[in-house]
Amino acid sequence: MIRIGLIGAGFIGRNHFNQYEKLGQRAKVVALCDKEPQRRAGDWSGVGGNIADAQGTKRDLGDTKQYAEWRDLLADPAVQMVDICVPTYLHPEISIAALDAGKHVLCEKPMALSVEECDKVLRAAVKAKGRFMIAQCIRFWPECVYLKQAIDDRRFGKLKALSLRRQASTPTYSLNNWILDPKLSGGAILDLHVHDTDWALHLLGTPQTITAQICEREGSPDRVHSLWYYRPDLVVQIEGFWDMPPAFGFNMGFTARFEKAAVMFELSSGKPLTVFKEDGSTETPAMGPNDGYYNEIDYFLGCIERGAGPTISTPGESREAVRMALLEKESAKSGQTVRV
Repeated sequence: MIRIGLIGAGFIGRNHFNQYEKLGQRAKVVALCDKEPQRRAGDWSGVGGNIADAQGTKRDLGDTKQYAEWRDLLADPAVQMVDICVPTYLHPEISIAALDAGKHVLCEKPMALSVEECDKVLRAAVKAKGRFMIAQCIRFWPECVYLKQAIDDRRFGKLKALSLRRQASTPTYSLNNWILDPKLSGGAILDLHVHDTDWALHLLGTPQTITAQICEREGSPDRVHSLWYYRPDLVVQIEGFWDMPPAFGFNMGFTARFEKAAVMFELSSGKPLTVFKEDGSTETPAMGPNDGYYNEIDYFLGCIERGAGPTISTPGESREAVRMALLEKESAKSGQTVRV
C-alpha cells in the first residue's frame, strides 16, 4: 500500500481523496494538510466546484493525521507520496520541497505560472528519488483517450479538423477567490485552458505557429480563442473561457472531423461520445467506467509500483503545456502570429 499525504482539501483535493477511497488496498490517505481547520477535519460542505464531486459534504477522516502546515506533512516519515492540490502559485515550491524530501509527487496542473518556474521543478525532479507527474486528467478521460486512439490508428482516415472547448461560468468557489487573481492562478488561460493546450500537444504534437485572441476582466485573462497551425490541410481551433453567467455551468467538449467520419463529445449535453459516419449511421462506443481523476491517479500509482517514470503525461510535456498557453497570451497581446 502506498501511503498518501494530501495537501489541499478544496475542490480538486476532495476529488482526489474520493479516488483514493476507490483504490482499496493500493493506496490510503494517511495525512491531510489544509490551513483551514474545518477542511483538514473533513468538513467539506462549503467547498464547491464545477465537475465530478461538485459540492462537498462532511467526511469522517478516521485516523488520518491532520496538518496545518505543509512542511510538517513533508516531514512525516509515514508519507510516501504527496498529492499537491493547492493554488497554482504554490505548486513549484511545494513540489520541489516534496521531491527533495524523497517523496513521490503528484501535483495538480499547471506545473507553475512560468516556464522558468517549470524548469526549476524539472531540475529537482531529475535529481529526486521519487517519481513525479503533473495531474493532467484530460489525457486520461475515457472520451479523450478514444479520440487519441482514433487519431493515431486512423480508423476514420486522416484528421481534417479539430475543435477543443472548455467553457464555464465564472468560478466563485475557490477559497477567498484566489482562482480569479491572475497572480495566483494565471487566469483562465493557465487554470482552465491549459487542459487543452496540454491535450492538443498530446494529440498532435507541437504546432508550427499559434494565433490567439483573449478577453480580460480587470487584467485577468478569462477567455482565449486560438488557432494552432500544423499543416495546410488541418484546422485546429481551441477555446477556453470562464466568463459566462452563473446559470451556464460547465462544459467541456470536442469535435473532430476525419476523412470518413466525425466524432463529437459534449459533456453538458448528457449524451455519450458519438461517431457520425458517412453512410448516415451513428455509433456510441463504450467508454470505461472511471473518469480522468481516477485514471490518472491509478496510472501514477502504477508508475510507483513498477518503479518507472510516467510516459503518458511526462513532466516535460506538462512544461510545454504551460509554454503553449503563454505563447497564446503573447500572440493575443501583440496581435501577431507567434512561431513555436
